Amino acid sequence: MPAREPRAPTFPAAMTHPLHRDPLCRPENLGRPIPASPHAVSVCLPTWNDIIGYEEKDPRVLATLRTGYPRFFFHPLINEVRSALAAQPERDVLPFANEAAATQCAALASGQAACVDGLWAAYFPPENLPVARAFWQHAGRILSSRAAEDWLASRRLAAPDPALEQTLRDRLASWSGAPATNISLHPSGMAAIFTAFAAVTARRPGRRTVMFGFPYTDTLKILSRFGAGVEFFPRGDAADLARLATLLEQEEIAGLFCEFPSNPLLRTPDLPALHNLARQHGVPVIVDDTIGTFFNVDVLPQVDFVASSLTKAISGEGDVMAGALTVNPEGLFAHQLPATSPGGIYARDLAVLERNSRDFPQRMGLANTTARELARFLQAHPAIEQVWYPGLDPSPVYEKLRKPDGGYGAVLSFLPHQAGENTPRIFENLQINHGISIGTKYSLVCPYVQLAHYHELGWARQCGIDPHLLRVAVGTETWDDLKARFISALEADRALRAR
Repeated sequence: MPAREPRAPTFPAAMTHPLHRDPLCRPENLGRPIPASPHAVSVCLPTWNDIIGYEEKDPRVLATLRTGYPRFFFHPLINEVRSALAAQPERDVLPFANEAAATQCAALASGQAACVDGLWAAYFPPENLPVARAFWQHAGRILSSRAAEDWLASRRLAAPDPALEQTLRDRLASWSGAPATNISLHPSGMAAIFTAFAAVTARRPGRRTVMFGFPYTDTLKILSRFGAGVEFFPRGDAADLARLATLLEQEEIAGLFCEFPSNPLLRTPDLPALHNLARQHGVPVIVDDTIGTFFNVDVLPQVDFVASSLTKAISGEGDVMAGALTVNPEGLFAHQLPATSPGGIYARDLAVLERNSRDFPQRMGLANTTARELARFLQAHPAIEQVWYPGLDPSPVYEKLRKPDGGYGAVLSFLPHQAGENTPRIFENLQINHGISIGTKYSLVCPYVQLAHYHELGWARQCGIDPHLLRVAVGTETWDDLKARFISALEADRALRAR
């Protein structure tokens, strides 16, 4: 039976943004924030050599960076806070939004937590900065750049805004179908995943976790670095499901993590089968729906926790970090709901997120339609070897969990023929924003595997992930505009090869 078509959007054919007209993708744009905000979460890396230079810490590249993704890159305002806090001799420091995060980081880095002018910080020996930095990156319980800005200006942080928090939880509840009381707010999407991880490992201490399917890099790092170990099923297919069934017969597992769809291959695991199998063994299931989104799919009945990065499509602007954790009211944790992280989403970030998220359904509907057109266009193009997108050949599982008005998401990946030679040229010729993130109103492209797994490319290839694929996050441009940009990039590449 053919997949039912999503309902046609009833909103305008495009939603304009300055980065549609003038994307940041040229060599002279290296290091500029995307978007043009002091709190931007992405940065322009316009050429293939810039990508490699960033990963290899080339001073030519690093010296130009005015910002970066906040978990991977210490924002200039964060570094100013670190300098202001550096009163202890022979100690390095990282600031956090709450005592719990500072204490945990300090413990991992063999240091101590302290409160300075209302701001919690972890102090540790300088040689342990890599350990502290790994906690900052993977656990995601970071101090936001807006909080840093406020503290530097007044040595005070803004008071929480419970009414605004309730407004956002109510809005998320209306999209997810969960009670607002079952939704907690966190400073990043990874902080939401880390909170779920802490809950399931506390329930079964000393037990391993399972990662089903190739995930976003930091999820697997959380499971491997902060727990008792992880069993990784990289393909996430029927054969892996059978192997998982054998494992669960032999070992008590703390929790099972997956994505719907996965990043970057946009695969959809058999979530109902995973849920049924896990429930037989009392194993909670945690799914990251950041790519699928509340708008497109309803995964909550099949899992115990849904972790969502609000930084991405819910915000849409790329100028605020935030996350949410939704608990299934019929699941294993229905009566022990994790609380919103102390400090949760910082008050000023919350205000920005509330404003940004108002048009999320409209944006998502537009991006769904355009992304599917782009996937079909690329699949038929002679320069392209493979395209990964849930809407090209929708799986029965995706169709079962897709909402009536839902589509297949705004993210796709593609691999050119002779990718080792051609991907860099196509990337550099493609006139859309060159930065790493998804869900924004403006389209973004990046060589995702190079950025997420540069130091483990061989391992990624063994897991079925080609290091030369390009990931595209479609924005709200018109399809005609986006198509013209891709045609230009692909035709320019063919012209270069013909010389």
